[in-house]
Amino acid sequence: MPGYVVAIARIDNMTDGLKEYIGKAAALSEEHGAEYVVRGPAKEVLEGDFLTGRSVVVSKFETLEKAEAYYKSDAYQKEIKPLREGSGVYDVAIFEAP
Repeated sequence: MPGYVVAIARIDNMTDGLKEYIGKAAALSEEHGAEYVVRGPAKEVLEGDFLTGRSVVVSKFETLEKAEAYYKSDAYQKEIKPLREGSGVYDVAIFEAP
């Protein structure tokens, strides 16, 4: 069953590190066989306030285990994730397809 990494981000400061993060996270996702299902801000927020000013990234992996391996990898946790420090607030979760 596919696994999904879902991130909801409020970007407060487009830092050079965040720009580097975006490219490196995409490359690592691809190395783990992921494809983006959603990437960016909403075209239109239809209800509520939470998604206003936020970007959503949904990455689909072949399995839940591959999604977990990507997020928990040393490359992501030690080299890539720190690049976004000081740029905003990030909520991230892993989901398994039904």
